[in-house]
Amino acid sequence: MAHPAQQQPPQERSAGVFAGRYFGVPVYFSPSWLLFAAYIVYLWSPVVRDYAPTMSRGASYGVAFGFALLLGISVLLHELGHTVVSLALGLKVRRIVLMLLGGVSEIENEPERSGHEYLIAVAGPLVSLILAGIGAISYPQLEPDSVQRLLVWQLMVSNLGVMAFNMLPGLPLDGGRLLRAGVWRLTGSQVTGTKAAAWGGRVVAVVLVVGSLLLWYTNRDGGTVSLLIVVLVALFVWASAGQALRLASLQETVPRLNIADLTRPTLHISTDLSVAETIRRAQEAQVGAVVLVDGDQRPRAVVSESSVLTVPNNQRPWTSIADVARPLEPGLMLRDNLHGEAILEAMRAVPASEYVVVGRDGSVLGVLVTADVIRALNPGSDPGTGSGHGPTGPNAPTGQWGAGSERQPAPRET
Repeated sequence: MAHPAQQQPPQERSAGVFAGRYFGVPVYFSPSWLLFAAYIVYLWSPVVRDYAPTMSRGASYGVAFGFALLLGISVLLHELGHTVVSLALGLKVRRIVLMLLGGVSEIENEPERSGHEYLIAVAGPLVSLILAGIGAISYPQLEPDSVQRLLVWQLMVSNLGVMAFNMLPGLPLDGGRLLRAGVWRLTGSQVTGTKAAAWGGRVVAVVLVVGSLLLWYTNRDGGTVSLLIVVLVALFVWASAGQALRLASLQETVPRLNIADLTRPTLHISTDLSVAETIRRAQEAQVGAVVLVDGDQRPRAVVSESSVLTVPNNQRPWTSIADVARPLEPGLMLRDNLHGEAILEAMRAVPASEYVVVGRDGSVLGVLVTADVIRALNPGSDPGTGSGHGPTGPNAPTGQWGAGSERQPAPRET
C-alpha cells in the first residue's frame, strides 16, 4: 500500500498496538484498524450465513472477524514486501502501521535511483499476487461447501483487489510510485516524476468518488457505508497527492536557493546606541537588518526585529540596543557561498530568526532572515515570525525595518 518517504523521521508517537518486529522493523495495529475489522464483520457475516445456513449468528461473526484478521495479515505481508526490498537497498524503514485505510511502510529516505523506486513499489503488489496464487492453488484442494474453502476464495479475491487498487497510477499508491519511476527514468528528473504521479493521484481520487457515487445512485441498497469508505479513501489519496506536490515544489526550489539573493542590506552600529536611535538610523538608511559591531568593526551581535518591537515605545530611548540583541555564536555566522540544501542545513544546526552573512575575510555582507527563506520556499506564504516586514533580497524595496512600531521622534545620539 502507501509507503511515504520522509526526509526526517517524525517525532516519535504512539502508533497503536505493537505487533512485533519483522526484519527489525516494528509493526503496529492502529486503533482505526478496529473500524476496518468491524466493517468487514458487518459486510461479510451475512455472506457466511448464506453460505452456511446452519451456522449460528455468533459463529458467523467469529468467522467474519477471522477473515478480517487474515486480510490484515495479507496487508502486512504486502507491506513487508516493500520493507524487505527497501532494507536490501540500504533504506531505513522506521515502522509499519496497519490502519483503517490499509497499511503504511514508513521509509525514511527517498530512493536515489528510479530503478530502486520501481523495485520498492512493485514488491508489495507482487506479494499480493503471490498470495492470490497460493489461494488459487489451495482452493480446489479444499472440501466443497466448507467454510475454509469460502475463506480461501475470499482471500484470493481480496488480494487480487488489493493488488489491482494499489496499481492505480497515482501517489501514494504503488502504481503512483511506478508511474513516478517511469517518468523519472524518461526525463531524468525525480521532481518531474513526483509531479506526474501526484497529479495522477488526484485524478484517481476524483474517479473513485465519481464512480462510487454512480454505483450508489444506481443501487442504493446497503451501499451507503461502502460509499463512505470509498470517499474516505479518495480523500486520503487526494491529501497525500497534494503533500507530494508540495514536497516536489520544495525539491525544485531548494537547489535554486542562493544566500546572496536572500541577504538583506544591513546597518552596522555600535553597542551603545538606544533602541529608538537604532530604529531611526535603520529606517533612514533603508536597510533590512541591524548588526552590532565593536570598535574594529567586527560583528558581535545581531538584532532581531521581533525583539525590538517588544520594547514599549516610551522605553526605547532609554533601552540599550545591546539588551535586545543576540550575541553571535559560530552557527549564527554564515559564509556567503552557501546555496541550496547547505543553507537549510546551517539553519537547522542553529535555529534562529536572523543570521549574519560574512565574506571570506570575515566582513559583514548582510543578514539572512529566516522568514525570507521560508517565503522563498513557499511563495505567497506569511511566515508570521515577526521578522518578515523587510525586503526579501538586496534588490527588493528597503526601509521597512521597524515598520511595525509607531513612528515617533527619537533623540539623536552620537
